[in-house]
Amino acid sequence: MSNRNLEPDSIIENLGFLLGKSCHIKDRLLDQYLLPEDITSTQGKVLFQIYHLRFNRPSHIGKSLNVDNSAITRMLDRLEKKELIRRLPDPEDRRSIVITLTDTGVDVVERALPLAAQAIDELTQALTAEEIEQLRHCLQKIITSALPENCQDTYLKGSN
Repeated sequence: MSNRNLEPDSIIENLGFLLGKSCHIKDRLLDQYLLPEDITSTQGKVLFQIYHLRFNRPSHIGKSLNVDNSAITRMLDRLEKKELIRRLPDPEDRRSIVITLTDTGVDVVERALPLAAQAIDELTQALTAEEIEQLRHCLQKIITSALPENCQDTYLKGSN
């Protein structure tokens, strides 16, 4: 095993560390910016998935956010308690449910989106406009190469 990986300054060159730490910082900023709406970054991500991508099944939301079924169920319980979502029987499969935003949920999302954008602006404040565009382009390439073809339109074009 090389000692290079154990050197204190080498971690900042590790792409996995950089991506993970950036995500952690983004979530902390989102938590701060979303505080006025009384939602966490994780709750915001769930609401944004429902709003933007029209994901309405708990399993789709969980897969998209990389959380297990029990975690997404607990999250949906909290959002339902806040009256931001509603669980309804699935008209196509009576064993399943679909998730919809309540009117209050839509209002919260629409107020939260600019707050989230401000958090991302703060996250990227050290970058030039050109660097932000390069970062966006590189991340899009990584994501689209990992997505199944049948999912790419949903993520790339959105549904709003």
